[in-house]
Amino acid sequence: MVEEELNGLKCKKHFMIGKYVIINGSPVLFPDDILHADMVNCSQEVESAGFFAIFLDQEKKIQRLTCMGESTSLLVSSRPEIDQKIISSFLGLELST
Repeated sequence: MVEEELNGLKCKKHFMIGKYVIINGSPVLFPDDILHADMVNCSQEVESAGFFAIFLDQEKKIQRLTCMGESTSLLVSSRPEIDQKIISSFLGLELST
């Protein structure tokens, strides 16, 4: 499968994968080759952290966003449903129900 970069995220043919942390209700999104712990300063309280996948259609338009996993460097888990809503809102996406 061909891989390219799109805004610093690895973009396969029909999806992108990255990492995130939620701090004070706001998401910080970054490439998956950076440690979660490197994105947070010691005075910040991390609410959740994990990985996200954005699924694209043929024209590379966003179809779906999924959150999953945990940060082993921060020892914090994701909250998939809550985090998906926060990140989707941040990106200006509407979630299909």
